[in-house]
Amino acid sequence: MVAVANVGARSLFRQFKQDRGYSPADFVKRVRLNRAREMLEKSGDDASVVQVALKCGFQNPGHFAQDFRILFGELPSATLKRARKWQA
Repeated sequence: MVAVANVGARSLFRQFKQDRGYSPADFVKRVRLNRAREMLEKSGDDASVVQVALKCGFQNPGHFAQDFRILFGELPSATLKRARKWQA
């Protein structure tokens, strides 16, 4: 991003945070969490929370579950359970 914007990393980080209210790393995490939520909502009986977490780049399922709950207000297992109930 720094090369494309032709600015220093600190300037880019500062401006991103000022404009969006969160850091570039938090933005990436939100994108990955949103993707995980979509996968959980559309998954079949063969998917698991751990598989989805790993596919979305989360190495620690516990941290993934905590971040997911903070952003969406429920655990990923609850999202998966609800999705399976609607598919049945």
